[in-house]
Formats: sequence, structure tokens, C-alpha cells
Amino acid sequence: MVPTHVEIAQTVIETSYRLRHHSLAGTAAFRRDMDQSRKAIKASRELLKRLRGRDRALDWEGADPAPVVISAFDADILRSAFRELVRETNLPECQWRDIAASLVYEYTGCERVEACLVDWMTGK
Repeated sequence: MVPTHVEIAQTVIETSYRLRHHSLAGTAAFRRDMDQSRKAIKASRELLKRLRGRDRALDWEGADPAPVVISAFDADILRSAFRELVRETNLPECQWRDIAASLVYEYTGCERVEACLVDWMTGK
């Protein structure tokens, strides 16, 4: 049985409709993914601004900065950020302590970092 011109035309129209539908769905999914990525980037930028904008307590009588107190909530945020960083970058375990210490330094601005905090952050 040989298809008629009308059947061929209908098949072409259906095929083009399906292709266009899949193309539109793919574009919509891409746009949703891009919006989600933009929101994540915006949230991370805001977090960095908050971290950098924190008041850094200084001892005005001496040149040494006053001790910085990190709350349990802040420590938990630092630990989560550290774990996510290790997961995303696939860092070897030998570099974990340095990265954790540098995260705490960036957060507090204090060069002295408690070893027990770093141990807790790098613990499994």
C-alpha cells in the first residue's frame, strides 16, 4: 500500500509538531535550570557579603585583635560550607585542614584559629 499525498503531509505535520513541542519543553527546562542557578549564585554572593561585612572586633588599646567568638550556628555554617567545598572540588584529605583553617580565617578575619574547631570541621 502506497501512502497518499495527504497521508504524507499529515505525517510531516505531526512530526514537525512533535519536534517543536520537544524543543519548547527543552527550552523551558533550560530556562528553569538557569533561573535556579542564578538564584543559587545570588544567595552565595549574599552570604559572602555577610561574611565579609561582619564587624571585626579590634582591641583599640593594643595592636592585637580581640578574640573572635564563633557561635554554634556560625560554626555549623562553616562546617557545611567546608563539606560542600570538599565534595565539589574533590580535595584530597591532606589539604582539608588548611582549607578549613582558611575558611575560618576568611569568616572571622582572625589569624589564630582554634585547632579543635578545625578538627571538628574536618571530622567525618
